[in-house]
Amino acid sequence: MEKAYEVLKETFGFEHFRLSQKEVIHRLIVENENALVLFPTGGGKSLTYQIPALCLEGLTLVISPLIALMKDQVDSLVARGVKAASLDSTQTADRATWVKDEVLNGSMKILYMAPERLNNESFVSMMSHVKISLLAVDESHCISQWGASFRPEYLKIARFAEEMDVERVLCLTATATQDVAQDICRSFYIIPTHGVFRTPVYRPNLSLQVEVAESMQQKLNKLVPMLQSRTGPAIVYVTLQKQAEEVAEKLRAYGIDCLVYHAGLPSERRAEVQARFMESDRGVVCATIAFGMGIDKANIRQVFHLQMPKTLENYSQEVGRAGRDGLPSQCVIFLTASDVPTLEGFCRGDTCAKKDLEVWLQEVAMKAPASDNTIDFNLYQQQRIYDIRANVLNLCYAQLELDYGFIRAVTPYYSVYDISIRGDSGRQKVFSDDTFYAKLLRQYWRMKGSDSFHIDVVEAAQHAKIERTELSRKISEWEVTGLISTKASQVRNRYAIIKPMPKDAAGIQELASLMHDRMIARENEGVQKLRRVIEFATNDDCLAHSLACYFGDMDAVPDGMCQRCTFCTTGAGVDFSATAVPTADPKQVQAILDACGERDDPRLLARFAFGITSPRLTTLKCSTSHPLFGSMGHVDFNTLIRVFDAECKKVDYTSVAITSVATNPRKRTSAQSHYSNSTQYTKYASSASSYRGRGTSRGRGTGASGRGGNHYKRVRY
Repeated sequence: MEKAYEVLKETFGFEHFRLSQKEVIHRLIVENENALVLFPTGGGKSLTYQIPALCLEGLTLVISPLIALMKDQVDSLVARGVKAASLDSTQTADRATWVKDEVLNGSMKILYMAPERLNNESFVSMMSHVKISLLAVDESHCISQWGASFRPEYLKIARFAEEMDVERVLCLTATATQDVAQDICRSFYIIPTHGVFRTPVYRPNLSLQVEVAESMQQKLNKLVPMLQSRTGPAIVYVTLQKQAEEVAEKLRAYGIDCLVYHAGLPSERRAEVQARFMESDRGVVCATIAFGMGIDKANIRQVFHLQMPKTLENYSQEVGRAGRDGLPSQCVIFLTASDVPTLEGFCRGDTCAKKDLEVWLQEVAMKAPASDNTIDFNLYQQQRIYDIRANVLNLCYAQLELDYGFIRAVTPYYSVYDISIRGDSGRQKVFSDDTFYAKLLRQYWRMKGSDSFHIDVVEAAQHAKIERTELSRKISEWEVTGLISTKASQVRNRYAIIKPMPKDAAGIQELASLMHDRMIARENEGVQKLRRVIEFATNDDCLAHSLACYFGDMDAVPDGMCQRCTFCTTGAGVDFSATAVPTADPKQVQAILDACGERDDPRLLARFAFGITSPRLTTLKCSTSHPLFGSMGHVDFNTLIRVFDAECKKVDYTSVAITSVATNPRKRTSAQSHYSNSTQYTKYASSASSYRGRGTSRGRGTGASGRGGNHYKRVRY
């Protein structure tokens, strides 16, 4: 530990360790064992791997989900003289080459990367030649299916650690319940009794408060005086991007200068907003949860949740940004009944129809492999064809890989290239290249300008009956030698076939049922987490004590009373009710049926009525821009499922056109008839895609399981 103290003082400028930093570092560099760190936001988690990285021989590999966060960490380390870098998609080829060279020659001490890079064969191959002394997994709660921010890419990290023979692993998170912590320990062979270092989430300087309001104006009536009397910076959290803009505009009308931050803004604007807020003494930012990761500002005095958070994990992380200097700070949740359906929809919105899973599985199972025994797909197109959201589709592939062992993700590739020839010399050499593949490229590309061209290498390879890789290799050769510059698009994910998937109807249906059941379980878990937030905010109990107990810190709050929260200062919880209407108005139901002719999927109609968008609803123009979208958001979603299932059953699950008599109604039949052979499947999938493009019936399977899905307005954070 002598070396660790030396690094702490000389490199980072601290005299003493905080919290359990010393014990964590001792566990890693003296005991040589894996560990899990559960420190609150701002608790100094990064030092628990940065100091060991400088004490150990070899490379410390840090997996982090956000490029901006990686950049901030790298910049800070480099400024302290530490050899650190990141590998990410924003880098130039020259920069990436330099980083890789420094890693391979042993000069690099800390390398940051996103979990998606574990699918890159060249990266994994490079790591096989490197001594990884420490693997640090930031935001490690993402590996647990019960985590608030579950990410499919994180599932592969534990396998990578085993295959690369990583010497030790450190998992870090600020938001892990007991169940999530157990998941992490199981995945990385961490001994719970000795390898888990937890600091209670309780912060005695935070005043946790709850306000009830019936409308946005009532919220503003309460929020504005609190902001006007603030003694330091404040964050106002909202759910949707448009709400951030709208609320900021309303606050400005009250004379409150308010910044806006959400993922829909250009990266330059987001960086500007963050910089202005960090420099301010009394700045206010109205933001979605996209704001806050990597924010280490000690004097934030107020954190408001204008709409309540979806989970207590999110809440704990967000209020943890207040009062890091130890001074009194205010954290307020606003409860409004009309907000609950939107929030519940975020929990339920990812569940797709089971029949969609069956058709998707059939495509994957029947895809003919390339000569290298891989199959590839355009996941964006699959989302639209099978009405499965991006994160859900990625999770489905991860399940086929990790749970069932059918496939393994390998390096993805781009199918479309926009090629720009560089100067007269480049033009002369490109057009005089008389190799076979150069000629094919020139044969199949389409001119965009005098020296710019567009080519889909997948289509070109299919026409020429060659491997797509040969065309991509020639493009890369031209680019490396400086003859052209390219912009690639339409990524296709590749998977090596490990063992055959079931191709018969019964096997497909069984696998789809298993995967769909897991979706339903996650959906129900999300709804329970939301309800737990409401219980937390309304129960007759100290809010700080309730929050600490949720994370397993039963004795963190002295005598179970913080003396600062709404309950402790009033002696009672707030009165609030947000019960969904148990019946559906027949007139509203009929209006939905009149607007959308789909009758093959009751869940689709229920989504439309409740306000849960999906790729298929977007194509049908029955999404957020439609006046009836979300018109029945006050009704229990399971009730909507049952009502629309009854309506679909009346027409035997046959979709009909709304604006004219259906010329080609498509009746939903059994999986057996749809999936009896690959030829029938191909015709069916093609038909589904073409119907979808015209915004009419696709004749696909139904998700009429009678189980819920709920209100979700698809936005970027």
